[in-house]
Amino acid sequence: MSLNKKQLLDSWKKLKKNVDSFVKDKDINELQKSVLKLAQAAQKDINKAVDKDLNKVKSKIKKEAKDLEKKIEKVINSEIKKAKSFVNEQKKELNKIQNKLEKLVPTTTTKKKTTKKKATKKKVAKKATKKKATKKVAKKATKKATKKATTKK
Repeated sequence: MSLNKKQLLDSWKKLKKNVDSFVKDKDINELQKSVLKLAQAAQKDINKAVDKDLNKVKSKIKKEAKDLEKKIEKVINSEIKKAKSFVNEQKKELNKIQNKLEKLVPTTTTKKKTTKKKATKKKVAKKATKKKATKKVAKKATKKATKKATTKK
């Protein structure tokens, strides 16, 4: 077993010497720098490609938004026209109906006016009584306020 250990240790020592000699021949710092430069260059290339794609996507989205706005405006304008024409037709029909009603009911409107006058006279009388009641309450409230003011002193 000791021979195996010695052989294993010797092989590790040889491997270490080989690695050290390789490292001395090739400067690791230079390799690290070159790898970093390659990585940065690759990152810049990727960023440029992504930026181009982003610009293309942004322009496509803007175009689609404008197209949608135009379509929506067309649809809304057509619906507005339809609604206006419908309202105009309904106004014409209502005017026709109103004219027919006015022709049929001109005599009954005078009877309604006389009944309204009688009703308004009653309302006026009621308002007058309400005012009298509020005046009495106001006088009572002022008397109470003066009594309270005197007691506080």
